[in-house]
Amino acid sequence: MELSRVSKKFLTSIPAGVRKVLGLEVGDILVWNVEGDKVIVRVMKNPVKALRGKYDDPSLTYEFVEEEADKLLMKEVRK
Repeated sequence: MELSRVSKKFLTSIPAGVRKVLGLEVGDILVWNVEGDKVIVRVMKNPVKALRGKYDDPSLTYEFVEEEADKLLMKEVRK
């Protein structure tokens, strides 16, 4: 079991053992779910770091990706 203390500003540190087991890196996102009196924390790897270098296509711009995502979302909403 790992422990950490909550500060006056409600901040806490993630114990080194937990960081190591989860493979946490700077920029990763923590997703918090409360279930009764328990908190479940999941790790979402840094999306920018995960995608960097995977897509070397100059036509793959932010605007293009957003438009395509909007189209997919609208299809899902119409179902």
